[in-house]
Amino acid sequence: MFMTRSDDVPLELWPRVDLAERAGADLLVSVHNNALPDGVNPFTNNGASVYYNQPRSVPLARAIQAALVRRLGVRDLGIGRGDLALVRTTWMPSVLTEGLYMIVPDQEAALRSPRGQRLYAEAVLDGIRGFLRERALEP
Repeated sequence: MFMTRSDDVPLELWPRVDLAERAGADLLVSVHNNALPDGVNPFTNNGASVYYNQPRSVPLARAIQAALVRRLGVRDLGIGRGDLALVRTTWMPSVLTEGLYMIVPDQEAALRSPRGQRLYAEAVLDGIRGFLRERALEP
């Protein structure tokens, strides 16, 4: 497992995909947090969602989505197909998570706290483990 960045320094999207492919990654998981455009009520329009592009990524998206909802205690906004650079061109299963909303005060506080960050990370890890367990059982 490796991270393409751990601070707030921008890194273009395509190099991230290239790094994963050159490293021989089996999965690509891009962790994000959501926001809403002006005029949309964040108190009624928030929750976790996971995006994928290729059908091979659907089981990974479902597993991580279920774990995010369970661990973070947020509303389930489901999974969806997205034409997103990080998940579009990979050969490996790849997803982009939107676990919490930065503009909802209690979720922002969770994102700023070590405990909240750990819960988010553990949710993603739970989802990956669940996906890999199911994959191992496939004939």
